[in-house]
Amino acid sequence: MQNGSRLITLFLSIIEYTAHNAMLKSQTAKFTLLLSLTFLIVAFSCESPQQTSPQPKPILASPIPDNQSLNVGTSVDQPESLKQKIVETYARYWPLISSEHQHNQLPEVLGDKMPELRVFGIERVGVLLRDGEATNEELQLVVDRLTDSNSTVRLAAAKLLPEIDVPGLAEHVANAIAQEVDIEVAEQELIYFQTVSHPNAIPPTIDRLLQNPNGAAADALIFLLNNNDVSEKIQRQILRAVLKSRQQSSLPSLITLEAMLGSNTTKRALIKMLDNPNDSVREAVAMGFAYAGFAEPLIARADDPLLYTYALAALQKKVDIDSFKELLDVRKDNEPNWNAAAFSIATSLSTSELLRADDMLKRLNLDELRLTILHDVWKNASQKSIAARKAIARRAVPLMISRDDAVGALQLLGVFGESLIDDDLITLRFVAAIDASAWDAAADARPDPALWITQWERVKVKDQNAASVIKKQIIQRYNDQLTQKQKTLLGIAPSITPPDNTP
Repeated sequence: MQNGSRLITLFLSIIEYTAHNAMLKSQTAKFTLLLSLTFLIVAFSCESPQQTSPQPKPILASPIPDNQSLNVGTSVDQPESLKQKIVETYARYWPLISSEHQHNQLPEVLGDKMPELRVFGIERVGVLLRDGEATNEELQLVVDRLTDSNSTVRLAAAKLLPEIDVPGLAEHVANAIAQEVDIEVAEQELIYFQTVSHPNAIPPTIDRLLQNPNGAAADALIFLLNNNDVSEKIQRQILRAVLKSRQQSSLPSLITLEAMLGSNTTKRALIKMLDNPNDSVREAVAMGFAYAGFAEPLIARADDPLLYTYALAALQKKVDIDSFKELLDVRKDNEPNWNAAAFSIATSLSTSELLRADDMLKRLNLDELRLTILHDVWKNASQKSIAARKAIARRAVPLMISRDDAVGALQLLGVFGESLIDDDLITLRFVAAIDASAWDAAADARPDPALWITQWERVKVKDQNAASVIKKQIIQRYNDQLTQKQKTLLGIAPSITPPDNTP
């Protein structure tokens, strides 16, 4: 009877929980539950007694040998049908246990001597994870099963990896895949590295490519290369593995890797594949060329919608004014990917090249994109020279004012403080202050009433109310300095001088 204590505890928990919550009001249902429990107790009691000593809680980071006696009172030489009944019983009645009891029992189930129950525990953690209820401890226990001695357990844990996010997971998986002996488990771990990056995963993934050229290793390497800087030595090692693998496999991802890492001679030999009628082949080559910045053949085929995005990606690898000019040649209206490419290149240029690129965008009337670029450059311009920052401000401030962000423009210019002695920037500060209703700042920048009247006339065209406020400020601040012509322009009635009746 002692050997069945695990399941007895499970069933008693079920009975206690369901009775407490009035879930088993039917005597028949309760009888059925007790009958199932009785069957299992009898099954366990028929087993020969085992001499067991108290088992400490398993160290989950270590593999669990499959040839040890089971906590649930079964051993590996027991009939498979009995094992299956145990797992089926867990699966049937586990959902009846309270959430609190499930969390309390999962660590023990995940460390059970019986691999079928460890798999069951992993699957239950998956259910909790999708319901947003899995704890970090439970997720870490699942990750620890990657080093389990049983391949079925390791496979169950590996399949759950894309849904898990715990500290140090990527490095742990990289170490696990290097030691993995089961191809199916390794494939699941490689699938994980198609969306998650870690440099330690690159060497074992190269080995897996040679082991299984038709598997997931090639796609994993593409992702890892796009997210890690690797030495030329590693690149050559990958290329050798790719060329050897291509003798056994025609996976498009292998073509991509060859296009990514091959010499210019190799790349030129692959250009003809950009005209292949098979979309997957064309895209495979284009993806590799984009990674390598081999833009010319892609630009020549930019009319092909499938290759257009890769042409943009290839140009972004070069990051110079020439690549920006080439980007303009393949511009399409209202194309978000083109705008993103222009932003990426422009924000990486030197200040002098940035100003040239800005002039090109200005001629195309792409003011919104210009402002987005200039804003980003300004945010990261603290290490640039004062002259460079002022050059950026001269471009950004008028755009900000034209887009009704006078307050932002005034704040931008305020960064210069006393160093703002440039006549054009002071004028911009004055205009921004007028539009922002910052009257003292405007007067500090330009106290000349003629300039205030000019701004009043500008504003009057689009906003009579705002112009009226400016007019009041002019009269309050500069009435004594206004000429009669200026007063007439402002609509100020001439003052009437009382007659002098002195005898």
